[in-house]
Amino acid sequence: MSPEEMLVAVIAIVGGLGFASFLFWGVYSLIKQWINRKSGSNIDPQFFKALGEFKKNTERRISNLESIISEMEEEQYRLNETEEHKTMGEIEIEEEEVRSESKSEKDDDSNLRNMLNE
Repeated sequence: MSPEEMLVAVIAIVGGLGFASFLFWGVYSLIKQWINRKSGSNIDPQFFKALGEFKKNTERRISNLESIISEMEEEQYRLNETEEHKTMGEIEIEEEEVRSESKSEKDDDSNLRNMLNE
């Protein structure tokens, strides 16, 4: 192969690759514009404003509800604590002799006593 033929072949390859890349870039840009046009036309700036406002209101409501719930839980915890201290001293365990005397008097309670003894 002569040097002139080699030069023509290299120029043809470079030119063909450049032309192919130009065509692919053109098709890519057309597709990209078509996608942007489709998605961009449906979105309204007022929608984003309303969405942001809704988010702020929702976050405010959630924080209010969380504070109310935490206050209720603290109050319930305090009430349970005071009730536990009051009821702790009121529990009494009967002796075996007292149980045997009450057993003869009340046969209806025997099932409950058996269940408690187990």
